[in-house]
Amino acid sequence: MTKMNEAFAVVGILNQHAGENINKPTLSFWQDAWRRLKKNKVAVVSMWLLIGMLLFAVVSSFFVSQNQANAFNTNEVTRYKNLPPNIGLPIPGWNGQSKQPGSSDTTNPYEQNDVSQHYLFGTDTLGRSIAKRVIVGLRISLLVAIAATFIDLLIGVSYGVFSAWRGGWVDMVMQRIIEIISSIPNLVVVTMLALVLGSGVTSIIIAIALTNWVNMARLVRSMTLSLKEQDFVLAAQNLGESPVKIALKHLIPNMTGTIIVQIMMTVPSAIIFEAVLSAIGLGVKPPTASLGSLISDAQNMLQFYPYQILIPSAILVIVSLAFILLGDGLRDAFDPRSSEE
Repeated sequence: MTKMNEAFAVVGILNQHAGENINKPTLSFWQDAWRRLKKNKVAVVSMWLLIGMLLFAVVSSFFVSQNQANAFNTNEVTRYKNLPPNIGLPIPGWNGQSKQPGSSDTTNPYEQNDVSQHYLFGTDTLGRSIAKRVIVGLRISLLVAIAATFIDLLIGVSYGVFSAWRGGWVDMVMQRIIEIISSIPNLVVVTMLALVLGSGVTSIIIAIALTNWVNMARLVRSMTLSLKEQDFVLAAQNLGESPVKIALKHLIPNMTGTIIVQIMMTVPSAIIFEAVLSAIGLGVKPPTASLGSLISDAQNMLQFYPYQILIPSAILVIVSLAFILLGDGLRDAFDPRSSEE
């Protein structure tokens, strides 16, 4: 028996205290979400791209005003109109050379019209700088999207939490109101507001805010219904906390991740909606430019001057795609099931 015991050796942990050490650092929910988000390179690039665009939109307001982007000299329209992009480098398509309508020969309109200034994105049919108008259009699109999303967040979260918390007939009536609002097309709301307030940024923001909060309210309501039965919410009720404090301290903080993801998906929808409205004449008033109005104005010149429609279209696609990719990354980052064991 002694020989059999000598044949066996103790394997595993030699020091029982070593098993009590925690090798993985303790992370909070937000630190863990940031750690997962950083692993998604596409989402990180989209995030920094959007931050750069937002900062550029704010800073550019001090250097490029709407009046500068809209102004043109009626006496110099023939000289400055439809100039191709020119960045001062011998890059095809960006060197100031183009083919005039009805001709196969490449010419340089800058030299022909004695224009010394280089227009980065060229000019439109009135001789206005497309680069300045794209900057103003990007600023307006971001302003409409952010303002409408903020109102959507404020109304949708408050409405959803209140509806789910009260429950009963109050919840039933509030959900029927949501169904009625959902049945009204956004275009009808925009048209009615345009008749009352006139077409412009204000009517677009109000129209988006009146209709787009419905999805947020439904999402917040469903999450509140599940959270209000949790132990920490019941404990807060037994301790005598008011419903407002419970919502602000317990319910909304536990829904923050999902709300942020929903916002990231709402912003590109608002940007595209504003672009569509401006393209059909219900958006910002001329001559103020938005990405949608720039695309609409350049449709007739697509065959001869494609850069006039391709540049604002590319900016619109890049901004919308960046928000969508960041939203997908945030959805994965805030999902606890995606964390590593």
